[in-house]
Formats: sequence, C-alpha cells, structure tokens
Amino acid sequence: MTANDKNASLANVDYDALANKDPGEIQKLVQACESVGMFHLSLGDSVMKDVYADIPNLFQAANAFFNLPSACDEKKQSLREGMERGYHAAKTFEYYEIARDEYQQGKWALPASLKPEEDRITRTLFSLNRVVQTVVAELCNAFQVELPELSDDPMVPSDTALKLVYKPPVQEPGAVVQPWHTDFGLMTMMWYEEVTAQIPVYDAEGRRTEDWQAVPVVDGALLVNIADELETRFQGRIRSTVHRAVTPPGPKRVRNGLVYLFRPYKDQGKD
Repeated sequence: MTANDKNASLANVDYDALANKDPGEIQKLVQACESVGMFHLSLGDSVMKDVYADIPNLFQAANAFFNLPSACDEKKQSLREGMERGYHAAKTFEYYEIARDEYQQGKWALPASLKPEEDRITRTLFSLNRVVQTVVAELCNAFQVELPELSDDPMVPSDTALKLVYKPPVQEPGAVVQPWHTDFGLMTMMWYEEVTAQIPVYDAEGRRTEDWQAVPVVDGALLVNIADELETRFQGRIRSTVHRAVTPPGPKRVRNGLVYLFRPYKDQGKD
C-alpha cells in the first residue's frame, strides 16, 4: 500500500449555518456522508469556538497524566479492564476515555492530574455532544430516519465518550499507527495538531485501490466521520469511512489528539 502525495479533498461544513438549517449547508453535509463519509466541521468562528480555546490546557494536563510512571497509583486506579473507558496503554499510544453517561451522572472520578481541568473537560464534553447531536439530527431529518440517541438522555447507558490521546515520539514518519478500519458507533469527531489520518483512493468505478491520500488539518475545524452503526441505521445510504492513522512527517515528538465518540444506547435487555 502506498501513500499518495495528493491531499484528500473533503467538504468543509459550517456549524453555525448547519445549526440554523441552511439548505445549502445541509445538502453539503448529505453529499459528504453519501460519498466519502468524512468531512470537516468548522467551529473556529462559531458559537462553539470556545472548544478550541480549551484544547491546549486539556493537552497540558493530559500530558502530565500520561508522563507519570506506568506503575503509579494514579494510572492503576484509572484502568478499566474489559472496556474502552478509562486509561489504556498500547505500544505506540496511550489514551484516557471519559464516559459521558457516568460523568454526567456524577459517577466519574477524574485522576488527580486532570482534576484541575474539570471545568474545561465538562465544557468540552457538553459542547461536543451538542455539536454531534446537531449534525446527526440534520442527517436524520434529511433521510427521514429516527434515532433514539437524539433524545440525549444521560440516564440511558451508552459508550459515548471523550477521549484524550497521547502518542510518544517512538514512530518513524509515515509509519502506520493504526491499520485501515472503520469506526464502531454512530459518529466520530476528532482534532489533531498535524496530518495523521489517511483515506483510500477510489477508482472511477468506486472501488477502493491500494493507494492512500492524506486528510489535511483545517484550522478551526473538527474532522468528522460516519461510523458503522449509523451506516446500518441509514440502510447503507451513507458511508462508514475506511481510514487509517499514520505518523506525520517531520521530527519525532509527542503528539496529542482529542476524540469525541458518539455511540449507540446499550440494549439493557442484554447482558
């Protein structure tokens, strides 16, 4: 598999225009989800611009946590075995995932390193949830699909979460950190400082080739992609995005990411 020097050309959807139900912006969103399943969502000049002001402070606190010794009590107490939420360490990255249902119900205890940023974490989690709810609601209206998750009931268990990602300077530029995949859930929103995502190049017949193209970073915008469950709920009329993560070019250094994962309600009738 080879990387293409050409950047992917993705739609840039304006959040304020979408929230105000601008027909042209809704159509732009629909076309992006039908074709690629990935788009940029511009927040930089929107009512949600404070999300960006909080990100540097969140990363500073997160790095203080991730740089603690692996065997320290703070990290050990943040582990959640058998689930994605909480602290997890892999060979090439670490993350800390905050479950929205537990957090909003007052059942989530932040580690000491993140506790000083509790107000920012709360603002970020609530703001991004409002953003994703707005985007998915407009898609549902356009395709006449009903989703129970749009009731936004924090008392119903789900795996919706805010994830802080830490990538230490161990990978060579261009190295594949996460092989190609689609996301579980309904929708993923993410912010990274540098180009790390790639999507496949498709031929004229719409077949996926072995070539990849980089997804550029757009200042003031989140990168958003459709996930598997939303494609299923829409009966295949929108596309769950195939993508992979690579190490950006340039010198090795610490890289941070922020991800909001909008996931389905859990079926409480099942174990």
